[in-house]
Amino acid sequence: MAPRLYLGLNLNFAKYVYGRRYTIDLARDELGVRHLEMVADNDFGPAFYSQAPEAFRDYHHSVAEHAASRGVKLVSAFTVYRDAGAITHKNPQIRESAYLSGLSIIEQAACYGAEFAGLSLFTMNREDSEDPDLYGELFDEGMAIWMRWMEDAHKLGVPRLVVEMAAAHREGCSSIPETRRTLDLLAEHHASNPATTSPVLLCYDTGHGISPAESPDDRDRDYAAWLEAFPQATYELHLKQTDSEFLATGHFEEGAGFIDPLEVLRVVRDKVTSPEVYMFLETPGKRGRTLGEDQNIEDHKVSISVIEAALGKLGYEQDDQDGGWGLA
Repeated sequence: MAPRLYLGLNLNFAKYVYGRRYTIDLARDELGVRHLEMVADNDFGPAFYSQAPEAFRDYHHSVAEHAASRGVKLVSAFTVYRDAGAITHKNPQIRESAYLSGLSIIEQAACYGAEFAGLSLFTMNREDSEDPDLYGELFDEGMAIWMRWMEDAHKLGVPRLVVEMAAAHREGCSSIPETRRTLDLLAEHHASNPATTSPVLLCYDTGHGISPAESPDDRDRDYAAWLEAFPQATYELHLKQTDSEFLATGHFEEGAGFIDPLEVLRVVRDKVTSPEVYMFLETPGKRGRTLGEDQNIEDHKVSISVIEAALGKLGYEQDDQDGGWGLA
């Protein structure tokens, strides 16, 4: 049975541009979107959470209340700029600091009553990742922290965690075999501790692809291969346009570009077996200039219309009750 789909926005386009309440209103009123992925406050969030946890919770509870008043669902809190990534640093104090960054993201998701918190698996310094023995040692350190986050998510009432596939070996989950190994490891931990951990699922990003130098297998750069490899684990998509080298980031245009959203969604419909998939348009645009920020809003409107048209062509209809898309 084809999964139920939810189309929303990842709010990285609003980071350093708009306040959270204004962004919620903009998404609802100008873009017509009811499902949002809130990016983590990595500029002040971890320190805010560490120094004043109750004030941190009060702040994010107030954001959640505003969203609810507008009929908007805050589906997740997701990391940006890989602040939670240094769990594989050689310095144990830095690893612990990165653990706290990730915990603040999970706390943020809990304040929103979100379905999940999302993080990149890790970010390892390139010189460390190129030492196979050291890579293995630091990978194990990172997985130990992920297992702690799984326990934290369960304690805080966050139903699941989502790991984003990456575009470089030093970031983990950049190839299908490596991602299978990682998800299997975390799934085994959850299966052994079902009453105390939340499971870890997958976010596939259409703009990510490992280079041929790091993986000669073209399947690792093929969205169809990824979605077929993880039909039950794929819970989220980050949708964006890119180029054949996976270096650019852009919006969708009808009938143009390296990534065809119609074909991506066709594979989701035909191959993914998870009951629902949250799809977030994730395109930051040009920040720091009003002209670029305003143009990005218009480009978002075009991307949304392209994706919605593709859903219609594939036989999906939108439910006015919750904004989800199901097969007619």
